[in-house]
Amino acid sequence: MPTLLDFTAGVAIGAGGNTLSGGQIVDAVSSGPPVVVHVNPDTSLALSFSERGRIAHRVLPVQDTEISIIGGVSGLFQEMLVMVQQSAMGNNMVTLPANIVWQRNPPFIDTRSGAVTFFRLWTLDGGNTIYGKSI
Repeated sequence: MPTLLDFTAGVAIGAGGNTLSGGQIVDAVSSGPPVVVHVNPDTSLALSFSERGRIAHRVLPVQDTEISIIGGVSGLFQEMLVMVQQSAMGNNMVTLPANIVWQRNPPFIDTRSGAVTFFRLWTLDGGNTIYGKSI
């Protein structure tokens, strides 16, 4: 059976046929998931699962915002960490999609000035079913 980590060409080819350079592999192993910051989002905001693995979203609303969840790759475990941080003025309602299957209860998104709320979302089927947990 041929090895999938043949570095003779300076790259590794995964079982799915994707190619990574040695530098990309080192970066992936030695760094955390990317963080996408959404400053002053509109009244609607789509948060996307990453193409592979994990991602974090930091949401800094200045008005009421309705969040939707998009993306995901079928057959891959994907995870999203979401942080909602209220502005100094606070009082920004953030609503989440009703189709998330929550472990226990949906998160209470605090609207007080400077309040921070964290929750995690997971999918195994490309975002068709999304599971969530308050943290």
